[in-house]
Amino acid sequence: MQDADDTHYSKPRLRDYPSLRWRRWLDRWPLAAWLAVAAIAAAFYIRSTQYGLLAGSAQTVQHDLSPVATARVQQIFVKIGDSVTNGEIVAQMDTTIVDSELAEAEATLAAAEDSWAAYEGQMLNLLRSSDDDIANTDATITQEKGQLESDSAKLAELKTMQSKRDALFANKLITEVEDDALRPDIAGLEKDVAACGQLIKMNETTLASRQKERDDLQQGLKLAPGGDIKQAMTQKLESQMAILKNAVEMKQREKDSYTLRSPGDGVVSAIGIYPGTTAKPGDVVVSVISDSHMIVGYLPELRQGLFKVGDRGYAFRLRLPPVKVSVTAVSPDIEEIPVRVRPATAAQQSGITFRAQRIVFEVDGPEKLLPGESVQLRLTSRFWADLYYRLNLHW
Repeated sequence: MQDADDTHYSKPRLRDYPSLRWRRWLDRWPLAAWLAVAAIAAAFYIRSTQYGLLAGSAQTVQHDLSPVATARVQQIFVKIGDSVTNGEIVAQMDTTIVDSELAEAEATLAAAEDSWAAYEGQMLNLLRSSDDDIANTDATITQEKGQLESDSAKLAELKTMQSKRDALFANKLITEVEDDALRPDIAGLEKDVAACGQLIKMNETTLASRQKERDDLQQGLKLAPGGDIKQAMTQKLESQMAILKNAVEMKQREKDSYTLRSPGDGVVSAIGIYPGTTAKPGDVVVSVISDSHMIVGYLPELRQGLFKVGDRGYAFRLRLPPVKVSVTAVSPDIEEIPVRVRPATAAQQSGITFRAQRIVFEVDGPEKLLPGESVQLRLTSRFWADLYYRLNLHW
């Protein structure tokens, strides 16, 4: 009820029934649903983003090309900023000296191959001559020994007959002329026997010398007793040819090393020595930087030990989509964080020493990072990585 002067209308207060309370809660279900989704998302976020951000940078893979011997740079085929492929020629050194050495080695090999036929014939003739000398000397010795035995037998028989004649002469049964008739033959046979013995000794010495020469020749050819001389000479030729061919190949490889080639795909980052200048071993002629698949991150010292090999996450780049990475190595010690990868500009400009555990990541997939590119690393899922990137919250 209201008075005549009261211009305000007051609604009577309703009683608080349980059914009305549940109806009010049901009218507000969207808010409850959103709160539940937020709670689930927060739990999932906490579970999937375990260790927050890590500052890191892509490893720089730099190839410094230098000669293996002192030589003059003849030509540079690239410019700074040029893209090169694996095996592409980037510089050429002067090969005048090594060319002459290679030509000399090739000429030596060719001469050896041409002279082998003559050498083989000479060695065969030498072996045949040595074998013939040994056979002839051995036959001569055998003949002389036979002659010695025959003369010795005749001498013994004549001496027996002479002893009988001496007995008859002593008994005056024969004359002195008859007694001395055999003495000239005996004296001649004695000289022949003595000369034959000396001749046999001389021939035996000659035979031993010929046999030693034959053995030395056989040993030089590394020929086993009774072995095939042709096979032995072929093996000797092959070994000598292998040595000469190896010398040619070594010179060819040395000449090839005067051509500087890129060891991988990349970009020319520097030219240290230009044509006409002499370069020594170790002098960098051309530098090539290759695309990197490795990232080094730095885990703050307070979180040491939270990463392990096999953990997966994403590397967030400044203007490009994130790339999937995995932990491949964890340093066991703590070291100073490089200035360029410290987490904040103020920290980079300060003189405070920041220390961290080094974590090595590898890119999972075909994506490549620019050498030295700075990234932010987070162990998170694909969903959150895409969300961070789309909302521009990744850096």
